[in-house]
Amino acid sequence: MTRIGFIGIGQMGRWMSEHLLSAGYTLTVYDANPEAAMEVINRGAVAASSVQELAERSEVVITMLPNSAAVEAVAEGEAGLFQNMKPGGMIIDMGSSYALSTQRLAKRAEEAGLTMIDAPVSGGVKGAKAANLTIMAGGSEADFARALPILQCMGKTINLVGETGAGHALKAINNYLSATSMYATAEAMILCKKLGLDLNTALETINQSSGQSFSTHYKFPTFVTTRQFNSGFSLELLQKDVRMVNLIARDQKIPLLLGGLVEQIYEMALHSLPGHPDHTEIAAFLERMTNITLSEGDS
Repeated sequence: MTRIGFIGIGQMGRWMSEHLLSAGYTLTVYDANPEAAMEVINRGAVAASSVQELAERSEVVITMLPNSAAVEAVAEGEAGLFQNMKPGGMIIDMGSSYALSTQRLAKRAEEAGLTMIDAPVSGGVKGAKAANLTIMAGGSEADFARALPILQCMGKTINLVGETGAGHALKAINNYLSATSMYATAEAMILCKKLGLDLNTALETINQSSGQSFSTHYKFPTFVTTRQFNSGFSLELLQKDVRMVNLIARDQKIPLLLGGLVEQIYEMALHSLPGHPDHTEIAAFLERMTNITLSEGDS
């Protein structure tokens, strides 16, 4: 059985790594915060004291990190993956990285005798826990086939969407659409509340009509009107993905008129809300602006 290393045991990485253990893989884990990996270690994973140790123990390394800078930090340098994995090894970047950075790292990996593909995910903590994530892979057909048995432990819908970097590009585009629909839903629900409409009835009706979205079906009734705001995906990370889409569009000389506005809205919300807000708190940002509260059962 392939020896797997997993770097980044956050809210999603914890469940993803546990599924690999359940599938029988020998798993070595590393996180900059050692306490984050304790649940997985207690389930049978081996704790690595460094990225170098993990690299030396692993044939395949999965990174579940927040951005390209974090991936570059563990991949490059004398103590990094490129220098310490044995030739023939594979790196699977399952976090949200910048597509052009991923392409550059893939070339560096090839020079080191390694393969690197991207396989970012959608589905949040709920999908990670249930092992039914949507996985968008970028790489050659041969490399995808090699990685597929591993990916199938964590996801349900797994598609090869293009060459290396394509997965990260599509993930960012998906999150741009998610951010846009979430904000539009928040505006619409604020207007409904102002007009005296019952929010639950409004959402139920919209969900049988052409305005429906994942935000109206799931995010709003689960995290906003219940006041939970705990989807497990931060507003900062979503704002980063929207910014990434705008950068990609500029690189490709494609106008993204709405993208610029959505990025600015989330940037303003990020600086206005206290602490480390969940991305569903974009609704709370609008509540502050309008002095209208959206809560379950209110009309």
